[in-house]
Amino acid sequence: MCTRERRKRESRYVISYTGILVEQRPGAQVKFLVFVADAKEVVGWAEADNIKLDRGNVQRELVESRWRQIRKFFNASPNNVIPTSVTIALDESIPQAESVEDLANAAGFVLEDTANGMTKITFDPERIKGAAFQHRLKGMSMLDYDVKVPICLFLSLPKVERAFQFVTINNKSHKVPTGNLKALLANFEQIEANLRSRLTQASITAPHYSTAVDVLNEDPESPFHKLVDWVNNRFEDAALLVPPTALENSLRAIVRAFPETREDESDALAVLYAIWRAVFGQYGITAATAAGFPNLMLKATIQTISEMVVEKLKSDYDPAFSNDPVMADNGEKAGVTAANLVQGIPAAFWERPWTMKSLDTSAGRALIQEGIRELKRIIHQSNGGDLPDHWEQRLRLYQSGTDLEE
Repeated sequence: MCTRERRKRESRYVISYTGILVEQRPGAQVKFLVFVADAKEVVGWAEADNIKLDRGNVQRELVESRWRQIRKFFNASPNNVIPTSVTIALDESIPQAESVEDLANAAGFVLEDTANGMTKITFDPERIKGAAFQHRLKGMSMLDYDVKVPICLFLSLPKVERAFQFVTINNKSHKVPTGNLKALLANFEQIEANLRSRLTQASITAPHYSTAVDVLNEDPESPFHKLVDWVNNRFEDAALLVPPTALENSLRAIVRAFPETREDESDALAVLYAIWRAVFGQYGITAATAAGFPNLMLKATIQTISEMVVEKLKSDYDPAFSNDPVMADNGEKAGVTAANLVQGIPAAFWERPWTMKSLDTSAGRALIQEGIRELKRIIHQSNGGDLPDHWEQRLRLYQSGTDLEE
């Protein structure tokens, strides 16, 4: 049983954890202590590592969207747990002291063997900081309740070993093969609906069972919550308005522009969330009101707006001018860009059905872009005043003509 304790030492507190000291292989130079602790307590003395893997970037900055995903995972179901350990390392510059009394005046840690074959580590949490490798610790610490987390604590780990452990830990594991998932569900067909529900509520994607579109439809924080027009939308108050292919194509555009989002689908989703949260927020659109904006719900429109924002972001984050990844600010710049795009555009542009049809072609999407740009020019020319009467007549979207072809 792993335990921890606090002891006051000359007006300072030291903290102790008891666990198993592991020498994983004969002659191993690297040892680690395994114990269980409260996430809220551990986050007080563990911080993001600052090792550099290249000339400009630290190993992994704390990204809010990632640790919020962990918090969301736990809140999605009382049965959601993460049994794997969080890895923390004490730098080699932190010495091992002979006794607890030695910690009164200097940073360090003390190891003591206990009678039951366990090992106890004691240190002053205000004087040493452990380097943590994962976002999950931050996410667990932000919950309203205490979460027990298994800790793997490396003792006196050199910087090169810390870098090696970081690369090992963050090397993405292969996803469970789709065939294996199918075999599982073939044997337990009755769990399919519950499994998909658990996965989507926790924003976890798995081929065929919890797709990104499932998440976009079922996540209450998604701007497309209850709006996707497909068979998996089983909400009683669903508004079947948004074609799933519009969302899939929008996500593809994000991944093409920012390959780093390919590794973690939640990053691409965060960018898409930010874009459409801003657009829908401009007009107060919810599942209950979305039907009143038929032009905005078109597949061609959703794809066009997403691609326009992504193209602007791609320019802003051009590596020739910027060192930042698109997720440097948790994707929030995507929301700002989208808000700038629709700013000033009257709701009527989305409410009054366009005359032109068959817009879901490259020519049709180009016409939507043209309409948005022309309307923005009219808005700029009005200098903040009312739009001219019959402004729609200046837009080809409202002009009668032959349906567009590819």
